[in-house]
Amino acid sequence: MELAQLAVFVRPPTAGKVKTRLAGLFGDRGAAELYHAFVEDTLRMCSRLRAAGRIDVTLWSAGPEDKIVSDWAGRFDAPARLQPEGDLGVKLGAAFDEGLRCYERVVIIGSDAPTLPIGLIGAALASLEDAPMVLGPANDGGYYAIGASQSVRPSFERVRWSTPDALQDTVTANVKRNVALLAPWYDIDEPEDLDILRAHLSVDPKAAPATARQLAALAQR
Repeated sequence: MELAQLAVFVRPPTAGKVKTRLAGLFGDRGAAELYHAFVEDTLRMCSRLRAAGRIDVTLWSAGPEDKIVSDWAGRFDAPARLQPEGDLGVKLGAAFDEGLRCYERVVIIGSDAPTLPIGLIGAALASLEDAPMVLGPANDGGYYAIGASQSVRPSFERVRWSTPDALQDTVTANVKRNVALLAPWYDIDEPEDLDILRAHLSVDPKAAPATARQLAALAQR
């Protein structure tokens, strides 16, 4: 059995289908281009993590047979899987079911946090050496990462997705397990989240270089 898997949930960057809450600022096309940059930065971080140790990276795509997703899979040497129909709990459950058959530890992240530090994912993997489950709290009440080990699939019973209660609901659904919590981080869903992102990148543009370039390009339109 391989040591660890990092699964990344992505969407085809189709205008009008991704980051729709940012479209009021950038238009459908601009919001999709910004999301494309988010994924590029996320996958570069994953590549750096993989280079540092025994970890495989897998993409779980919300759309089948997409050329850009296929390009990401090829360039970053990360095989692509198709997310099943259903809510986020169904999708996460499918990724854990597959991953834990082959790996001792599985961590799943989204692609809405382009500045996510490599150290937090390393901490998630390390936490799974002692705890069967780990969560990384996000600024909106959800989470930027979830991990499991010991072939124990997390429960998502009665989790209220896309609400400020998602993290606490997931903890409650797994109350009988020892759930480790990581340091919080921010993701980008709402226009106000961009203030945090811009402030961060003004100090450290290398935290998400593709995103920094795309935000600069959008500002000039």
